[in-house]
Amino acid sequence: MLRRIFSGLAVALFAAACSADTAGPLSDEVMLAQEAQLIAQEVGAATGATHDRWLERLRDTLLTTDDPEALAFLQQAREYRELARRARDAGDFEAARRYLHLSFRALLSAVIEIYPNAPARTGAAVDEVVARIELRLGDREAPRIRAVLTHVRDLRNQADFALANGEPVVALAINLRAMQILHRMVEHLRDGIDHDGIADRQMEEASA
Repeated sequence: MLRRIFSGLAVALFAAACSADTAGPLSDEVMLAQEAQLIAQEVGAATGATHDRWLERLRDTLLTTDDPEALAFLQQAREYRELARRARDAGDFEAARRYLHLSFRALLSAVIEIYPNAPARTGAAVDEVVARIELRLGDREAPRIRAVLTHVRDLRNQADFALANGEPVVALAINLRAMQILHRMVEHLRDGIDHDGIADRQMEEASA
């Protein structure tokens, strides 16, 4: 069910940097974004606080642990994925997208059933990535990178608010969105729009 979405990252980053059609400061910022993205990948690998690693842990744990709540969430996720497939086959792509979203949330519910600390642990990893990127930037301007980091900090505030209000699934989803944006910094810098929608689609499609 799961597949790695970060394979060949170095090649993709090199291609993105080389394809930048603007010289000077903008090209420098793309190179800085490449470094920032690699920092995010390093932290994600070290902490395991990414959506694909959480789902892999869930799968591995359920091979030996019979948790009825987690299994029920997984069954719900499968049912939503089947509904998404049927909707896509019928040409109703909006409904397919909605069912994929519900399937992903069901998977996150299963993760939290097994790993209650997943939202906080993922949030801490995002904070570490942001701090390390800001240290790497120093006093360089990099306005587009800093705009992405500002957005990620806003997502972290939203996630902490959700967690404090008893919504761990929402908190985990937002923290994973923030981490995904950092993992794909070059892509988000290049596209410059809809960071949240892009990140959510990447995670949901990778988990289908």
